[in-house]
Amino acid sequence: MANIPTLNALYTAIVSDIESKYSATLPTFGKNFLRSLAQVQAGKLYLYYLLSAKTQKNIFADTADSELFGGTLERFGRVKLGRNPFAATSGEYTVSVIGTAGVVVPASTTFKANDDSTSAGSLFILDSAVTLTGSSDTLLLRSLNAGLDYKLDIGNQLTVTAPIALFEDVVTVTVETLAPQSAEEIEEYRRKVLDAYRLEPQGGSGSDYRVWASDVQSVEQSYPYATPIVNNEIDLFIQATLTDSTDGKGTPSATTLTEVQTAIESPTATRPSRKPLGVHAVNYLPITIKEIDIEITGFTAVTADIETLIFEAIKTELSNIRPFVSSIDIVANKNDIFDVNKIISLILTAVPGSVFGAIDLKIDTVTASSVTFLNGDIPNLNTVTYV
Repeated sequence: MANIPTLNALYTAIVSDIESKYSATLPTFGKNFLRSLAQVQAGKLYLYYLLSAKTQKNIFADTADSELFGGTLERFGRVKLGRNPFAATSGEYTVSVIGTAGVVVPASTTFKANDDSTSAGSLFILDSAVTLTGSSDTLLLRSLNAGLDYKLDIGNQLTVTAPIALFEDVVTVTVETLAPQSAEEIEEYRRKVLDAYRLEPQGGSGSDYRVWASDVQSVEQSYPYATPIVNNEIDLFIQATLTDSTDGKGTPSATTLTEVQTAIESPTATRPSRKPLGVHAVNYLPITIKEIDIEITGFTAVTADIETLIFEAIKTELSNIRPFVSSIDIVANKNDIFDVNKIISLILTAVPGSVFGAIDLKIDTVTASSVTFLNGDIPNLNTVTYV
C-alpha cells in the first residue's frame, strides 16, 4: 500500500517545483499568493491520497472497512458467505401467570423485568392474545431489545406495565424458549469471510465442515477430525463465542450443537443436505476446556502491576493456542503447544529483566512441563500465583 505523504511534505514539494520552474525564490512575507496556492493544492492532493488509500484498502477482505464506515467488507461476505454479519437476536421466555378463567391478555401487553431480575428494567412483549383457563396458564414473552444484555434467568419475575382486571400483575419465568444472542463482531465476521475464500469447497473435506459450521451465529470455531478407529465417521468439535457459551469460556450449548447439525445435514430451499454420501455419521461434540494454573517461585520485587502484565501476556498467548487440524490449517501457523519455556519467554517479554525461580505448570491440576492441545481441547488461564 502506497505511503501517504504529510501535508507539509506536499506543500514543500509544490513550492520547490514552482521555484525550480521559474528559477526564483517565493517570498515568505508580502506578495506570497503562490505560497497560498501551494497550500491549497497540497490540501487537495492530500485528500486524493487519502481517498486512494481508502480505495486500495477496501479491495481486499482482510483490510476492508465495514459498510458502516463506507467500506466493502460486507460485500465480500455476501459473495462468499451469502449473508451480512449476524445481528443480535431477542430472547423468548415462557412465564407462568395467575388469573381468572376467561380473562383475555391482549396482544402487545408489555411486562417489565423486576429489579432483582437478571436484566432489571427491560421490557418484554406478548405477541399474541391469550385467553386464560384459570389453571397452569402460561404466556410467551419476547424481549423488545436484542442481545445478551436483555437475558432472563429461570425464576426471574416481571410485572405487567398496564394492570389487567382479574390478572395478577407479577409473572415468573419458567422456560427460556429461545435464548438471545449477541451480534457478530466485525472481526469475527472478517475471519469467517477469509476462511470462506481460503477454504474452497472440496466435497466434504475438513475445510467444508469448518465453513458449514460458521453458518451458526453462536459458533466461534470448529475442529473436524476423522473419528479414530471408526470408518466413515467425523468428530466435529464446536467452540462457541464467549458470549454465547454456557461457561463464558467457549463451551457450546446443546442448542448450538443442534443448530450446527441442522446447518450441515438439513436441506434448505436453496441447497440439499451438505453431509457427504460416504459419511455415515457426524458426531457433534463440545470442546473441552483445559484449565491452566501457573505457579512462579521466587519472583523478585513483584507488584500488582507486574502480576497484571504477566497474566494478560499469558492469557493473550493462550487465546491463540488451538488444536491443529491437518486437513485445514497451514503447518507454518501451527500453534498447539504450551510449555514452561514459553511461559518464561512471555514473562521476560512482558517484564524485561525479571528475576524468578522455578515455573510450575498444571493442566487440569496435573503438573506437566509441556502440553499439546488436541481434538477439541481449548486452554483457559485459571490462575497465576507467586510463592
